[in-house]
Amino acid sequence: MYRLYHHPICPFSRKIRVFLVAKEIGFELVQENFWERRKEFIAMNPSGTVPVLFDNGDAVVVVNSATIVEYIEEKHAESKNFLGDSVVKRAETRRLQSWFDEKFYHEVSKHVLNERYFNRYLPSAVSPDSEILRIARRNLNIHLSYIEYLLETRKYLAGDQISVADFAAACQISVLDYFGDINWHHYLPAKDWYSLIKSHKIFGEILRDRIPNITPPEHYSKIDF
Repeated sequence: MYRLYHHPICPFSRKIRVFLVAKEIGFELVQENFWERRKEFIAMNPSGTVPVLFDNGDAVVVVNSATIVEYIEEKHAESKNFLGDSVVKRAETRRLQSWFDEKFYHEVSKHVLNERYFNRYLPSAVSPDSEILRIARRNLNIHLSYIEYLLETRKYLAGDQISVADFAAACQISVLDYFGDINWHHYLPAKDWYSLIKSHKIFGEILRDRIPNITPPEHYSKIDF
């Protein structure tokens, strides 16, 4: 059994939750308010970030969502593979996972999450900065256009099979959609792909998550929106 320390609005936590469900691996979910820097949590992960996976069987702590993916894929090689069935496909999946975990997050999600949610937990909470949000939306347009470029020749982002690349991208997008920061009317191919991802049962649980005092748009949990 595994224990996953997560936060419901963290895109990396969401990615691992979707991934573990897709692999049909049981796990216990523990919400961690990582900004509180709880002593027991910092002892497991000195960087103070989520997700963190604790492998009860081997008493191993695994940190960083991409590392957790690799750990689970290697340990459960007998189950369905979500990295790809060839060295070329795995390289493309890992490239796109990195794109959304790093480039997309640092150019878009990080700023929206901070301004919309996490900054309220700072000692001197401030109102959202409209200029930062404007820049994040401009960057988002570029990334959504790139998703649509990929989908011109593929059913899913890394190929014809759903993969960790789709989990990484869709989970970043899902937290933005929670705050209503995507104008889907401008990106219909990306919307169709996201609807396809949302239609998978593995994605349903995270769409039921809610955070205090912030209600997502009506379309947020709908497959057809």
